[in-house]
Amino acid sequence: MTAHTILLVQPTRDPASRTYYDCDTVALAMDQVATLYEDRLMEETPSLTQLQYSADDLLSFVDGHKEFVALVFDRNTNHYAPHDHTWIKDRLITHLTNKQRQGQPRPSHNHHHHHSPPSRGRGRGGYGGGQRRY
Repeated sequence: MTAHTILLVQPTRDPASRTYYDCDTVALAMDQVATLYEDRLMEETPSLTQLQYSADDLLSFVDGHKEFVALVFDRNTNHYAPHDHTWIKDRLITHLTNKQRQGQPRPSHNHHHHHSPPSRGRGRGGYGGGQRRY
């Protein structure tokens, strides 16, 4: 899917842990989910030189959040359709399976974190994508 996607993520019960990620496509949003998990692994074990994990590990990571929602833009209705963690997990599996079949590695992501207020509408305030608090 090539639809603009916003990930709403709340790792803990603390409302201050809420963050959103602005992604140009569903595929990039799924890459962002994997990057979030990889970042967590690196934080927990900074001495790691190579990351290895199973799909089940990634799905458990999504389940471990208080909130994990994808808002996907629907061109037919001109609105964002909300999708829950189950939908995200289904798309993750499909996305990663397709990448594996195509022999494509996941793109590496810069680890820039933006803690600015969210912009209104679809504007991204100069960011091509990134993390923002909501």
